[in-house]
Amino acid sequence: MTCSRCSAEVPDAAVACPSCGIVFSKFRSRAVSARATVEGGVPRPPAEKARLLPVVRFEAPPPPEETLGITHPGWKAAAVGFGMACALTFFPILSFVLHPLKTLVHEIGHTVVFWLFGYSAIPAFDFSEGGGATLAEYERSSLIVWAWVVGLLILAWWQRERKEVLVALAGVAVVYFMMFNTPKERLAIALAGHGGEIVFGALFLYRGLTGWGCKIEAERPLYAFIAFMILFDDLRLGRTLLGNAVEKAWYLQGKSYADNDLVLAALYLGWRIEGVARALIATTILAVPAAFVAASMRKTIGALSEAEEAALDG
Repeated sequence: MTCSRCSAEVPDAAVACPSCGIVFSKFRSRAVSARATVEGGVPRPPAEKARLLPVVRFEAPPPPEETLGITHPGWKAAAVGFGMACALTFFPILSFVLHPLKTLVHEIGHTVVFWLFGYSAIPAFDFSEGGGATLAEYERSSLIVWAWVVGLLILAWWQRERKEVLVALAGVAVVYFMMFNTPKERLAIALAGHGGEIVFGALFLYRGLTGWGCKIEAERPLYAFIAFMILFDDLRLGRTLLGNAVEKAWYLQGKSYADNDLVLAALYLGWRIEGVARALIATTILAVPAAFVAASMRKTIGALSEAEEAALDG
């Protein structure tokens, strides 16, 4: 036979090559092992030496328990935020810390509605008489109005296959047309400040209940706390206008350059200020159950926490 290493002719019964000294049995064993490795196989150890490794399965943690469609961490966040807001309401110095945030939200509400009806405006703080002010140009811009019209048409075309969206957009267009350049337009602008506060409070309470948009768990009680502080302040204003004669007189007096929002709203509605105060209280109270109902329907709405989204995707 021929040596596989040096190609010398050796007897068939030879154990080793007399020319290069290779041992044929060891050479064949190494060749088989190398061939198995190249083909993707791994030489198996003897059966008696093989060991079985345990299989580790990583399972997703079970979903948190719910009551009335809201998770227990959501209930806990709302309770903590409510308790903190109740405590700080009795300490005006501490509650004053959130006053700039509330003022900014209030003026942004006015600003948004000003722009909706074609008036350019920006929110600002009133450092002379306290609170805030919305600096607006009271000459309507047709460019802004047509921009809204074109945007509405583009949105309708984009959602043309969804009838419910088209019906909603048609309703918005009808309401806008009926309010345009009427006293209802001024009423909407006057109420937009407190309306913005109520919407903002309900949205933050929703985030506290659901964890929507929260990166860490500690954010949820904070959102609920801010929500209740803003809503409590609107309740306090409504109660003041119903009972406290001194503070009510200050509110009715307004600022040197403008009347306060609820005074203007009472004028446009033809109501007494007490009627507007009751409407403010009722709307503010209704914002709380509305946030809870929305939180219980969060899977339908689609605004979920990151953990719930990952669980649904998995």
